[in-house]
Amino acid sequence: MDITSNYLNKPFESPFILASAPPTANADMISRAFEAGWAGAVIKTLIKEPVKNLGNRFASNKIKNQIIAFENIELLSEVPPDKWFEDIFSLKKRFPHKVIIGSIMGDAKDMDQWKDLALGCQQAGVDFIELNFSCPHGYPEKGKGAAIGQNADYSFMITQALKETPGLSIPLIPKLTPAVADISSIGCAVAKAGADGLTAINTFPSLMGFDLATLKPKASIKGYSTSGGYSGPGLKPIGLRCVSDLVKDPGLPIMACGGISSGHDAIEYLMLGAPIVQICTEVMINGYSVVARMKKDLREFMKLHGFSSISDFVGLGNKCIRKFSELDQDCIVKASLIPDKCIGCLKCHVSCRDSGYQAISIVENKPLIDSDKCQGCSLCYQVCPNGSINMVEG
Repeated sequence: MDITSNYLNKPFESPFILASAPPTANADMISRAFEAGWAGAVIKTLIKEPVKNLGNRFASNKIKNQIIAFENIELLSEVPPDKWFEDIFSLKKRFPHKVIIGSIMGDAKDMDQWKDLALGCQQAGVDFIELNFSCPHGYPEKGKGAAIGQNADYSFMITQALKETPGLSIPLIPKLTPAVADISSIGCAVAKAGADGLTAINTFPSLMGFDLATLKPKASIKGYSTSGGYSGPGLKPIGLRCVSDLVKDPGLPIMACGGISSGHDAIEYLMLGAPIVQICTEVMINGYSVVARMKKDLREFMKLHGFSSISDFVGLGNKCIRKFSELDQDCIVKASLIPDKCIGCLKCHVSCRDSGYQAISIVENKPLIDSDKCQGCSLCYQVCPNGSINMVEG
């Protein structure tokens, strides 16, 4: 069973790489990640200015002690670019078969910053360069990060300037923000400028809320906070939508990220057409070793469906995604109860009564579905804790 993948004609030993984030903050960390089995890493973003991160810069929301939403207000790499160039060279020498991707950010109106960092990364030996057009906090108020990625003209201008830089021949991959009305319009702009591929998505601008015991915001910096980047499992549906849109238009090769907590999450991105996936938050929570579990999930999925290689199913799912107007408006769907599995919790009855079509009544402490009233919305199916309801088409 072959779990190797390919991106822009570069072979990857698996589709799993680390995103540009805290897990790739320095060369020693990346070395340990490679030893743990990661196929590649995007280094933490380089910038030509000093970086000092805040303490207490993370926040989360939990259900039963499990993190379901994560937020950070972390800035870019604290390691100076020249030190990174030395470390990249050493990493490539030690791990020649691993993929190392540079990540850079500059000012929207200073092309020299971008060019110097890009040329430095290329000379150091990176395989690709990711253009950070998407950091949602700290830098947008300086006209950088997502402030660039939300502006098609800036995104086009920087990408084009780098593609035209003498001596710069390495593939360029803009990393896009989901905080736009139409991510494809930004993707098309950078594609027109000559981008070789795309990364989607970065974290989403958010506020994690308040600690109701202390009345302080999360995260709290002397009682104050700011909007940060939202990640974790809840980001996956946003990431899937963005990747699906970009695969269709402009159609450049995509590295996908956003809310990947398991190999199964990664498979959904692969099915949409992204042959490589980037992971961050799950590693921050559970460490580099999660890659072994993700590879196991991938192999089990491939065995279940008889796939011999990743190319057998990359893009298979995007064929099922259409515009709303293209869906069958006359499709008839009905809810059907499986009596032997029903535990009598009556959650379906309450939901249908208060938010549906009042199609479920109670008979001897069990739900009874009135097929004439049922409109097939599937709310009962969604809330059932025991899988005792099916949705039947026809």
